[in-house]
Amino acid sequence: MNNIKKIGLSALAGSLVATSAFAGEMAVSGSAKLTYTDKESGSLTGSPFGMNKLLGFNGSGDLDNGHSVSVYFGNNGTSQSSASLTYDMGDAGTLMFDQGAGGHGIGGIDDKTPTANEEIWDNISHGTGHDGFRVGIGNSGSISYATTLGTAAISADYVRQGGGVVEDGATGAAGSGSSKSISVTMAPADGIAVGLGLADLGSGNVSEDQNQSTAFITYAVGALSFGGQLATEGGQKDTAQWHTQQWGVTFNVSDNIAVGYGQRTVSFGSDSTLVDQEDSGLSASYTMGSMSVKGNINKSNDLKGASGTDLDTTEIAVSFAF
Repeated sequence: MNNIKKIGLSALAGSLVATSAFAGEMAVSGSAKLTYTDKESGSLTGSPFGMNKLLGFNGSGDLDNGHSVSVYFGNNGTSQSSASLTYDMGDAGTLMFDQGAGGHGIGGIDDKTPTANEEIWDNISHGTGHDGFRVGIGNSGSISYATTLGTAAISADYVRQGGGVVEDGATGAAGSGSSKSISVTMAPADGIAVGLGLADLGSGNVSEDQNQSTAFITYAVGALSFGGQLATEGGQKDTAQWHTQQWGVTFNVSDNIAVGYGQRTVSFGSDSTLVDQEDSGLSASYTMGSMSVKGNINKSNDLKGASGTDLDTTEIAVSFAF
């Protein structure tokens, strides 16, 4: 996004890392997204038109010891939607406190299969609080660390109990047990990317924690990109384990136009009462400067393992970045 406003500033850094003077900069960026969405085979009775808007405030500054600090606040037009505070220690890595921004730990590689627009599970109604059979321990109230080791990028995160957005001087609510995860990604050859992620998800009973794992590989050559990914969750008593297998492919028709297609199978371990969920998605995009027009058609057959429960969704979006 292009910055629409920058404001220089300077202040004292107080006791932060025992440094003296602190000089920083603030930048404001924005985006607007108009969508037309039709869900569940045309059964939508309300208005299909919606708008996603965002103002992002980014602040950063350098410390005397060579480190830097940055802060991000995202506002969706009515309230703060996400925020993060990052401390960059250079070669020693980066620490972040996150309240909804995401992109770290196993959640940062929840779906790496290529697509020209949204992922194939996007807008499929799995139910309130359901993650759509994706890996991740949550972004709100997490502490993460990222570094590189040779050609490998390592990202780890931790969420204490219930997590959630907590204001200055407050304490978080109790909830499920603490969770942690780690991911490792690398590019072993031109056009090839691979990654592995592991996670433990806490619950109210520490002896019944869930565990997650995922692995992916993508390959890009010329205008074609292809990728596959496996993921699994299990370990908690009386909870059906799930396993996913998925692949995706995109083709750049030109510098401005791309098309994509993908499929996913969700299986449920030894639970004989459930059948495999089969997902698919067709996507396309057109970009022209800061404007983009994108669309996707996603379908899910035998949703959540219930035979004959089929859903589909179509979305067309026009986006602008400022």
